Amino acid sequence: MSAASPRFGSDASISRRVVLARSSVLGLGALAASRLGPVAAQDGSPAADTYPALILTAYEYAFEGPATAESGYTRLTLDNQGGEDHHAIFFRFGDGTTQDQFMAALMTGDLGALMQLGASYGGPMASANSQASVIASLDPGTYAVICLIPDPEGVPHVAHGMVSMLEVTEGTSTAPDPVADGVITMVEMTFDGLPAEVTAGMHMWEVTNGGTQLHEMGILQLVPGVPAEAVIASMMAPPMEASPAAVAAATPVTEGPPPFLALFGAAPMNPGATNYVEFNAQPGEYIAICFVPDPATGMPHFLMGMVASFVVV
Repeated sequence: MSAASPRFGSDASISRRVVLARSSVLGLGALAASRLGPVAAQDGSPAADTYPALILTAYEYAFEGPATAESGYTRLTLDNQGGEDHHAIFFRFGDGTTQDQFMAALMTGDLGALMQLGASYGGPMASANSQASVIASLDPGTYAVICLIPDPEGVPHVAHGMVSMLEVTEGTSTAPDPVADGVITMVEMTFDGLPAEVTAGMHMWEVTNGGTQLHEMGILQLVPGVPAEAVIASMMAPPMEASPAAVAAATPVTEGPPPFLALFGAAPMNPGATNYVEFNAQPGEYIAICFVPDPATGMPHFLMGMVASFVVV
């Protein structure tokens, strides 16, 4: 990795890779190896008929999709055809912000400085070889769609060129607010309103950032038989000593089955932003988690308590 590659947070090891490393210690495998079919609402859903669709295709490391869209509620779908997890953060430039300024701030790795240049409207996230959707209301303006998930070396995908520009013009849509069957408010450091039990089938959750920092709600569907309590305890445990003996002891268990079947949810969004997350809930255990780093300490929010489980029956 070159010295110019951005790292968001004060410690690059405190990232999604922490989840992978700590999960493997329990013999749970690696998230990057997960595979699942589409989890987004299908074309026959009410949302598909009501809201304009914007579809992005993700690869390593690029987006393919439209260069223009109209403002208003839009069904944002991420079709991840890559082998790694991706999200699509819709970042709207502030007045006077140029693409050059944005890219320069992005490459510094200073998330706080980046957010001074505009606002994140959230967006979908999807595991490898899957699709996921959110509905969000886009305002007119210039957007950069980016993926900040790190590669196996901890380098955010955007540093590899995973950025796409989008111009949103004034629209004429009069589509109503989406009708949600669940309301979750993200605050420091919890998911208010997250149910303990959910019925199987199609759902739409209204996910709002009611806090003062950036937040996301990643949802991990666990492999059957893998208890959520064990995964959360693994993530919250002190890091394993990086001795040769410890590395050797951990190596065999990483070859086991992956602990997660799917990643979906709402990408990092500014305070006040709302995404409506569509998902087809299959029976099993799930975890809601926020990986965004705390500006003051660089510690990811999940290590500060922003992680919770629920079950689908």
